[in-house]
Amino acid sequence: MARRGNIEQPQTADRFTVRVAVDYDGMSQLAADAVTDTVQSHRGAALTLPTGETPRGMYQELVSRISVGRLDFSTVQFFCLDDYLGKEITDEASLTGWLQEVFLQPAHVPPTNIHFIPATDPDPHSAAARYDRDIQHAGGLELAVVGIGLNGHVGFNEPGSAPDSRTRVVDLTSVSREQNAAYFDGEQAIPERAITMGLGTILEARRIVLIVSGSSKAEILRLALEGPITSDIPASHLRSAGSRLAVIADADAVLKLSRI
Repeated sequence: MARRGNIEQPQTADRFTVRVAVDYDGMSQLAADAVTDTVQSHRGAALTLPTGETPRGMYQELVSRISVGRLDFSTVQFFCLDDYLGKEITDEASLTGWLQEVFLQPAHVPPTNIHFIPATDPDPHSAAARYDRDIQHAGGLELAVVGIGLNGHVGFNEPGSAPDSRTRVVDLTSVSREQNAAYFDGEQAIPERAITMGLGTILEARRIVLIVSGSSKAEILRLALEGPITSDIPASHLRSAGSRLAVIADADAVLKLSRI
């Protein structure tokens, strides 16, 4: 996971930064550095981290640091970002279950410090509003690490999501459902609905890190960072966070950025 060749590209003093790693491993280490800095600097911080293949290397690096005593997650208040509506943690397709296995359990995050998104609540709409209030009661998100979907979604904030949207139930697009089909074994129907932190909830975080990997994300990253800020590309709204936003990407993901 060598850092040699990494580039930091500040846009302006009051805007977001882009940090480019030579490869996926380097991106994962830079992302782990951002999480480590927050956890070490803000005891008891509330944070949210994503699911999916992009953050897997970040989680491996964080677990490695925890296992050798370099990092301690015991005081972190962890809020899950999203999951499929109606999926129990024990369901093989549950994103929360995946996160438990890949990170939360190996990181020894105390169960009492994990706030599960209310995917199975009988009244998910009311539960979503309570979830936002729980984040506020925890002092607000100190850090939100998010990824970007091929259609520009953040969490499950699909195209059309308003920048002030809150945690809520959403209908998934065919693009998102196809992108997440790898979580299923082919015998289950891919869920059509999910529950997700809203863009407004994410944008209130005191620090936001967008992690991106691979040439397949190059065009959508260009649209998000250099195109108009529009709900057609939900990730473009992250730019409104200004200097609170850091983009961490590997070299393949920034191929189409004109400023790199």
